Amino acid sequence: MLHSTVPYSQDHDVALKNALVPLPDLFAVVGVDCEAWEEAIDWLCVESSVYCNTTSHPQESLQEVITFAEQWCELKQWDKDVRVIEI
Repeated sequence: MLHSTVPYSQDHDVALKNALVPLPDLFAVVGVDCEAWEEAIDWLCVESSVYCNTTSHPQESLQEVITFAEQWCELKQWDKDVRVIEI
């Protein structure tokens, strides 16, 4: 998941591409301009023909989104392996 503290710009695309390796099943975004960050991730996936579930959480706290991601893992019967990337 991504916790953004700055608005999205294309200057961040390299960092986003790196965050998609290995490809996560879920990429959740919370924080500043989170909807734009999510859309950028969607476009990066489309351009590379890969699929990743993306969500943005404009009215939620970082802890709420971490909990959401952990619940996602539980539903998939996976370990709660939630990595938070700060930008």
